[in-house]
Amino acid sequence: MTEKSALEDLREIRKMMEQSSKFLSLSGLSGIMAGLCGLIGSWLAISELQHYEQMYLTNYMSGTLRQAEYNLIYHLAIIAIMVLILAFGFGFFFTWIKSRKTGQSLFSPLSIRLVISLMVPLIFGGLFVLIGLYKGYYEIAAPATLIFYGLALLNASKYVHADIKILAVAEMILGLLAFATLEYTSAGALRLIYFWAIGFGILHIIYGTIIYFRYDYQKKK
Repeated sequence: MTEKSALEDLREIRKMMEQSSKFLSLSGLSGIMAGLCGLIGSWLAISELQHYEQMYLTNYMSGTLRQAEYNLIYHLAIIAIMVLILAFGFGFFFTWIKSRKTGQSLFSPLSIRLVISLMVPLIFGGLFVLIGLYKGYYEIAAPATLIFYGLALLNASKYVHADIKILAVAEMILGLLAFATLEYTSAGALRLIYFWAIGFGILHIIYGTIIYFRYDYQKKK
Protein backbone atom coordinates (compact mmCIF):
# COMPACT_ATOMS: atom_id res chain seq x y z
CA MET A 1 0.00 0.00 0.00
CA THR A 2 1.52 3.32 -1.08
CA GLU A 3 1.46 6.45 1.05
CA LYS A 4 -0.95 8.11 -1.39
CA SER A 5 -3.47 5.27 -1.25
CA ALA A 6 -3.18 5.17 2.53
CA LEU A 7 -4.03 8.86 2.75
CA GLU A 8 -6.98 8.37 0.40
CA ASP A 9 -8.24 5.51 2.58
CA LEU A 10 -7.93 7.68 5.68
CA ARG A 11 -9.87 10.48 4.00
CA GLU A 12 -12.59 8.04 2.97
CA ILE A 13 -12.82 6.64 6.51
CA ARG A 14 -12.98 10.15 7.93
CA LYS A 15 -15.73 11.06 5.44
CA MET A 16 -17.74 7.95 6.38
CA MET A 17 -17.38 8.70 10.10
CA GLU A 18 -18.45 12.31 9.57
CA GLN A 19 -21.48 11.26 7.56
CA SER A 20 -22.54 8.84 10.28
CA SER A 21 -22.27 11.43 13.06
CA LYS A 22 -23.16 14.68 11.26
CA PHE A 23 -26.28 15.73 9.42
CA LEU A 24 -24.62 17.33 6.39
CA SER A 25 -27.74 17.98 4.31
CA LEU A 26 -28.42 21.41 5.82
CA SER A 27 -28.39 23.81 2.90
CA GLY A 28 -26.81 27.23 2.90
CA LEU A 29 -29.76 28.43 0.84
CA SER A 30 -32.08 27.70 3.77
CA GLY A 31 -30.03 30.08 5.93
CA ILE A 32 -30.16 32.77 3.26
CA MET A 33 -33.93 32.44 2.86
CA ALA A 34 -34.42 32.46 6.64
CA GLY A 35 -32.41 35.68 6.78
CA LEU A 36 -34.50 37.28 4.04
CA CYS A 37 -37.67 36.30 5.91
CA GLY A 38 -36.21 37.85 9.06
CA LEU A 39 -35.44 41.12 7.28
CA ILE A 40 -38.91 41.31 5.72
CA GLY A 41 -40.48 40.58 9.09
CA SER A 42 -38.35 43.28 10.72
CA TRP A 43 -39.43 45.80 8.07
CA LEU A 44 -43.08 44.94 8.70
CA ALA A 45 -42.53 45.26 12.46
CA ILE A 46 -40.93 48.70 12.01
CA SER A 47 -43.88 49.75 9.86
CA GLU A 48 -46.30 48.65 12.59
CA LEU A 49 -44.33 50.55 15.23
CA GLN A 50 -44.18 53.71 13.10
CA HIS A 51 -47.94 53.52 12.49
CA TYR A 52 -48.49 53.22 16.26
CA GLU A 53 -46.32 56.29 16.83
CA GLN A 54 -48.16 58.29 14.17
CA MET A 55 -51.53 57.45 15.72
CA TYR A 56 -50.37 57.86 19.33
CA LEU A 57 -51.86 61.31 19.94
CA THR A 58 -55.12 60.42 18.17
CA ASN A 59 -55.51 57.23 20.21
CA TYR A 60 -54.59 59.05 23.40
CA MET A 61 -57.20 61.76 22.82
CA SER A 62 -59.89 59.25 21.90
CA GLY A 63 -59.11 56.95 24.84
CA THR A 64 -58.16 54.01 22.62
CA LEU A 65 -54.45 54.00 23.44
CA ARG A 66 -54.59 50.75 25.41
CA GLN A 67 -56.40 49.00 22.57
CA ALA A 68 -53.83 50.35 20.12
CA GLU A 69 -51.05 48.87 22.29
CA TYR A 70 -52.75 45.48 22.31
CA ASN A 71 -53.18 45.66 18.53
CA LEU A 72 -49.48 46.48 18.12
CA ILE A 73 -48.41 43.50 20.25
CA TYR A 74 -50.84 41.25 18.41
CA HIS A 75 -49.58 42.31 14.97
CA LEU A 76 -45.94 41.93 16.02
CA ALA A 77 -46.68 38.44 17.34
CA ILE A 78 -48.38 37.49 14.05
CA ILE A 79 -45.38 38.79 12.09
CA ALA A 80 -42.96 36.79 14.27
CA ILE A 81 -45.02 33.60 13.87
CA MET A 82 -45.25 34.02 10.10
CA VAL A 83 -41.49 34.62 9.85
CA LEU A 84 -40.88 31.48 11.91
CA ILE A 85 -43.20 29.37 9.74
CA LEU A 86 -41.71 30.63 6.48
CA ALA A 87 -38.12 30.24 7.70
CA PHE A 88 -38.71 26.65 8.81
CA GLY A 89 -40.63 25.95 5.60
CA PHE A 90 -37.81 27.18 3.35
CA GLY A 91 -35.29 25.39 5.58
CA PHE A 92 -37.11 22.09 5.21
CA PHE A 93 -37.54 22.55 1.45
CA PHE A 94 -33.90 23.31 0.63
CA THR A 95 -32.63 20.69 3.08
CA TRP A 96 -34.93 18.11 1.46
CA ILE A 97 -33.54 18.98 -1.99
CA LYS A 98 -29.94 18.70 -0.78
CA SER A 99 -30.61 15.42 1.04
CA ARG A 100 -31.91 13.92 -2.21
CA LYS A 101 -28.73 14.96 -4.02
CA THR A 102 -26.38 13.71 -1.30
CA GLY A 103 -28.33 10.52 -0.62
CA GLN A 104 -28.56 11.28 3.10
CA SER A 105 -31.93 10.41 4.61
CA LEU A 106 -33.91 13.42 5.79
CA PHE A 107 -35.70 11.27 8.38
CA SER A 108 -33.12 9.25 10.29
CA PRO A 109 -32.10 8.72 13.94
CA LEU A 110 -29.41 11.37 13.38
CA SER A 111 -31.83 13.99 12.04
CA ILE A 112 -34.26 13.19 14.87
CA ARG A 113 -31.51 13.80 17.45
CA LEU A 114 -30.72 17.06 15.66
CA VAL A 115 -34.33 18.22 15.82
CA ILE A 116 -34.64 17.29 19.50
CA SER A 117 -31.40 19.12 20.37
CA LEU A 118 -32.65 22.17 18.51
CA MET A 119 -36.23 22.16 19.78
CA VAL A 120 -35.69 21.68 23.53
CA PRO A 121 -34.06 25.12 24.10
CA LEU A 122 -36.49 26.70 21.60
CA ILE A 123 -39.53 25.31 23.43
CA PHE A 124 -38.32 26.54 26.81
CA GLY A 125 -37.36 29.87 25.27
CA GLY A 126 -40.77 30.18 23.67
CA LEU A 127 -42.49 29.44 26.99
CA PHE A 128 -40.25 31.99 28.71
CA VAL A 129 -41.21 34.66 26.17
CA LEU A 130 -44.93 33.79 26.35
CA ILE A 131 -44.91 34.07 30.15
CA GLY A 132 -43.08 37.39 29.86
CA LEU A 133 -45.66 38.68 27.38
CA TYR A 134 -48.49 37.52 29.64
CA LYS A 135 -46.89 39.41 32.54
CA GLY A 136 -46.52 42.51 30.41
CA TYR A 137 -42.74 42.35 29.89
CA TYR A 138 -42.97 42.86 26.15
CA GLU A 139 -39.46 44.26 25.74
CA ILE A 140 -37.73 41.02 26.76
CA ALA A 141 -39.09 39.16 23.71
CA ALA A 142 -36.33 40.22 21.31
CA PRO A 143 -33.34 39.62 23.64
CA ALA A 144 -34.80 36.33 24.91
CA THR A 145 -35.48 34.92 21.44
CA LEU A 146 -31.94 35.77 20.32
CA ILE A 147 -30.35 34.19 23.39
CA PHE A 148 -32.46 31.02 23.40
CA TYR A 149 -32.05 30.65 19.64
CA GLY A 150 -28.27 30.86 20.08
CA LEU A 151 -28.44 28.24 22.82
CA ALA A 152 -30.51 25.99 20.54
CA LEU A 153 -27.97 26.30 17.71
CA LEU A 154 -25.10 25.60 20.09
CA ASN A 155 -26.89 22.56 21.48
CA ALA A 156 -27.48 21.20 17.97
CA SER A 157 -24.00 22.05 16.64
CA LYS A 158 -22.64 18.58 17.46
CA TYR A 159 -24.85 17.13 14.72
CA VAL A 160 -24.10 19.64 11.93
CA HIS A 161 -21.20 21.65 10.53
CA ALA A 162 -19.05 23.14 13.29
CA ASP A 163 -19.40 26.56 11.61
CA ILE A 164 -22.82 26.93 13.21
CA LYS A 165 -21.15 27.47 16.61
CA ILE A 166 -19.97 30.89 15.43
CA LEU A 167 -23.53 31.83 14.49
CA ALA A 168 -24.78 30.52 17.85
CA VAL A 169 -22.32 32.61 19.87
CA ALA A 170 -23.03 35.68 17.72
CA GLU A 171 -26.78 35.33 18.34
CA MET A 172 -26.26 35.07 22.11
CA ILE A 173 -23.92 38.07 22.21
CA LEU A 174 -26.44 40.08 20.20
CA GLY A 175 -29.19 39.05 22.61
CA LEU A 176 -27.13 40.19 25.60
CA LEU A 177 -26.42 43.53 23.92
CA ALA A 178 -30.13 43.97 23.21
CA PHE A 179 -30.93 43.21 26.85
CA ALA A 180 -28.17 45.53 28.13
CA THR A 181 -29.52 48.47 26.10
CA LEU A 182 -33.16 47.79 26.99
CA GLU A 183 -35.31 50.93 27.27
CA TYR A 184 -39.05 51.22 27.84
CA THR A 185 -39.44 53.83 25.11
CA SER A 186 -40.43 53.87 21.45
CA ALA A 187 -36.79 54.44 20.49
CA GLY A 188 -35.85 51.45 22.64
CA ALA A 189 -38.48 49.29 20.94
CA LEU A 190 -37.18 50.32 17.52
CA ARG A 191 -33.64 49.45 18.56
CA LEU A 192 -34.79 45.99 19.67
CA ILE A 193 -36.26 45.41 16.20
CA TYR A 194 -32.90 46.38 14.68
CA PHE A 195 -31.16 43.85 16.93
CA TRP A 196 -33.71 41.26 15.86
CA ALA A 197 -33.14 42.13 12.18
CA ILE A 198 -29.39 41.72 12.57
CA GLY A 199 -29.69 38.42 14.44
CA PHE A 200 -32.38 36.68 12.43
CA GLY A 201 -31.78 38.52 9.17
CA ILE A 202 -28.25 39.65 8.40
CA LEU A 203 -26.38 36.99 10.41
CA HIS A 204 -28.44 34.24 8.77
CA ILE A 205 -27.70 35.58 5.30
CA ILE A 206 -23.97 35.80 6.04
CA TYR A 207 -23.91 32.30 7.56
CA GLY A 208 -26.00 30.80 4.75
CA THR A 209 -23.78 32.38 2.09
CA ILE A 210 -20.62 31.03 3.73
CA ILE A 211 -22.09 27.53 4.09
CA TYR A 212 -23.34 27.56 0.50
CA PHE A 213 -20.00 28.48 -1.05
CA ARG A 214 -17.97 26.33 1.36
CA TYR A 215 -19.96 23.11 1.04
CA ASP A 216 -22.84 23.27 -1.46
CA TYR A 217 -21.30 25.23 -4.34
CA GLN A 218 -18.04 23.25 -4.34
CA LYS A 219 -19.94 19.99 -4.68
CA LYS A 220 -21.75 21.31 -7.75
CA LYS A 221 -18.51 22.16 -9.54
